Amino acid sequence: MRSNQDLTLLLLAGGASRRMGRDKASIPFPSPLDPPLIQRVHDLLRPLAADCLVAGPASFELSCRLVGDAPGIAGPLGGLVAGLRGATTEYVLAVATDLPLVEPRLAQHLLGRARARRCSGAVVCRRSGQLEPLFAVYRTGAAPQLEAAAGLAPAHRGISLQLAILRLDPLVVAEAEWRRFDPQGSSFQGCNTPEELAAASLLAGARHQGGVS
Repeated sequence: MRSNQDLTLLLLAGGASRRMGRDKASIPFPSPLDPPLIQRVHDLLRPLAADCLVAGPASFELSCRLVGDAPGIAGPLGGLVAGLRGATTEYVLAVATDLPLVEPRLAQHLLGRARARRCSGAVVCRRSGQLEPLFAVYRTGAAPQLEAAAGLAPAHRGISLQLAILRLDPLVVAEAEWRRFDPQGSSFQGCNTPEELAAASLLAGARHQGGVS
């Protein structure tokens, strides 16, 4: 796919990885001899974007600019706000680095929907009734609204990203629409636990054997 000059790829690599028991971004995927999860996500989506940012503790040796989480904002929202602040393009494709089966065609579709509805601060898919904000397209100008949402939550608890993006008047992509580009919904198959990592590894291996990237 062609590079989009109005798009920055933002890799969300923060978090304590408590359920996994080790840093998720650096786990080899799909086998112990393969590159880490973050590089897998980077390699799938980097061709789409003019620039790349990593929100996390390190750049993991990727040729991407590193941004720290926004001060005082807990969870992935802090990384998202920092990325929107650091981007120089109109749009940001934000993706968690524990989503190793993301579908580039779906990412391109979300960007197209964002361009068509310029008044929206985000384009996000709905899956099984829930929003999927960790593989979504955001306008860089949405950062102040997300910061304001964070300020409404108790400091000790923070605010969920799902609730925060509701302040952006998001364009919600229905399941019937996004499944045209990702029929299995594998773009949203996270690796938060060893069991989820094993399941995603099996699916990635099956895709490789079938000749599908």
